[in-house]
Amino acid sequence: MNAPSSMKGKASLREVTEIPAKVRAKPRASRRTQAERTALSDARMFDAAMQLIVEQGTHDTTLKAVGERAGYSRGLASSRFGSKDALFGQLVLHFNTSWTQELANKVGTRGGAQACLAALRAVEGFLASHSGYMQAMYILWFESISSHNDVRDHLAAYHEIYRRDVAHWVEEGIASGEIDAAVDAECYAFGFCSFIFGTIYQWLVASDSVDLPKQFEAYRRSTAKAFGISY
Repeated sequence: MNAPSSMKGKASLREVTEIPAKVRAKPRASRRTQAERTALSDARMFDAAMQLIVEQGTHDTTLKAVGERAGYSRGLASSRFGSKDALFGQLVLHFNTSWTQELANKVGTRGGAQACLAALRAVEGFLASHSGYMQAMYILWFESISSHNDVRDHLAAYHEIYRRDVAHWVEEGIASGEIDAAVDAECYAFGFCSFIFGTIYQWLVASDSVDLPKQFEAYRRSTAKAFGISY
């Protein structure tokens, strides 16, 4: 779940991709390996692509522009990814990897209700620290529905995984007696994902009118009430 800062102006996307640190020089072997050069150029092109998506949307973002913005030749992005759809698909995979790591760090070994509450806090925190990243990805996701098949397929698969994970936490809580047995795990999981994606969408459209901390806190409280636990 796959989560605030103001969206006024163009958000800086330098937090989007962590470019590998320069390899410490060794005697007579200071050059990067081919793998390191490829990783660096990929990171720079991901960064450039997300900047362009925020500035002008997916339809006007071209592989040529991505290569130039990243500081490389016009043809490097085409050579590396083959098509814009393929590049966008790699962006989604890159984002999902980052989010999965963040979620694992925040949820840890928790299960049941506490895992659901920790995941909500993780989304909120991810939004606060990666606002530009999230802006680019949501533009990509929503614009992909009509035209970018690879991205849409990846997104549909991730949504299914997200719902399954949340339903599993709820089922764990019910089995342990922590969560009220009357809670429908699948329905809660669907509502959980709907809250997150719907809230972020409204925040992107009109950030000044959406108080994200207030909304996330309210949803955590309503979750605790639905589960029958104290908060």
